[in-house]
Amino acid sequence: MNFFQKLSNAIVAQSMAKNTKDCYYHHAKQFYEFIAKPAGQWEGVDVRLWLLEMERRSYSQVTRKQALCALKFVFDHVLKRDLGQLDLPPMPKVRQTLKVIPSREELVGIFKHLTGQVRLMAGLLYGAGLRVSEVCKLRVQDVDMEALTLRIWDGKGQKSRLTVLPIVLIPALQRHLETRARMHAQDVGRGEGLVELPGRLAVKYKNAPSELRWQFVFPSTCVRDGYRWHATAESVAKQMRWAVQRCGIIKRVTPHTLRHGFATHAMQAGADPRTIQDLLGHESLETTMIYLHADAARGFSPLDVPPPRRVLPFVNHPQLKRA
Repeated sequence: MNFFQKLSNAIVAQSMAKNTKDCYYHHAKQFYEFIAKPAGQWEGVDVRLWLLEMERRSYSQVTRKQALCALKFVFDHVLKRDLGQLDLPPMPKVRQTLKVIPSREELVGIFKHLTGQVRLMAGLLYGAGLRVSEVCKLRVQDVDMEALTLRIWDGKGQKSRLTVLPIVLIPALQRHLETRARMHAQDVGRGEGLVELPGRLAVKYKNAPSELRWQFVFPSTCVRDGYRWHATAESVAKQMRWAVQRCGIIKRVTPHTLRHGFATHAMQAGADPRTIQDLLGHESLETTMIYLHADAARGFSPLDVPPPRRVLPFVNHPQLKRA
């Protein structure tokens, strides 16, 4: 078994998300190509040399931190080496980035140029604070219109949560789900209509893959081997870029920016940070409070305060008036 097969097994054993797996693979491969020696001969000094090389190549602090986390995982779970004896460099300090938050007026303009199901998806990104991957993988049974909630399963960090369903989106969402049900019926009529299920649910519940409640709310046009897949993040981002350009907005606005807008505008409206933390699925309140700091920049400048009217000295003095 080669090194990368061992790495794959270790990642599976730790139940890591796909994005984390891809990230660790990427950094392990880069390190392997730089050091140019078998994994069994890797040492802490090699990791130090690679991080210094990354700094010379102007890699960001975030990327260098990801690389160090990936290599620490390799030494701990694949090579089974004691980290205390490897003399690894300290974790790079990551600078806090500034959040780009579009105004509500800018968001109105963007939504006017979105069409089809992407417009509804963007509405949930902003109105419910979802991640784009979460809205793409939302299933029919996870939309509860009576309780005004959305159920999010296996979000970032494999956490599940309830979040709010905006009342204003209910009519459009009802029409969309009716259309979705007709599409599913047509798929079933063609001998298709299957959907991929998490884990071993398809084994446990034989009929579940063809049931409407398990179908993705926002389907793809792609059907392979009878399975209808969900819309992709790229399809949402592509139409978002087009809408932003049509509005003449020069800010960098992505689908994830709408989630930032949810947090910031909710705080501006007086929502409790703890509640926003739960709705967003943040593990730490500090992460949520970043949006409060972004809102704090909306204070006043002394240039915006009108100066007091200049009064000439002694103009109102009683003796001057008699003169």
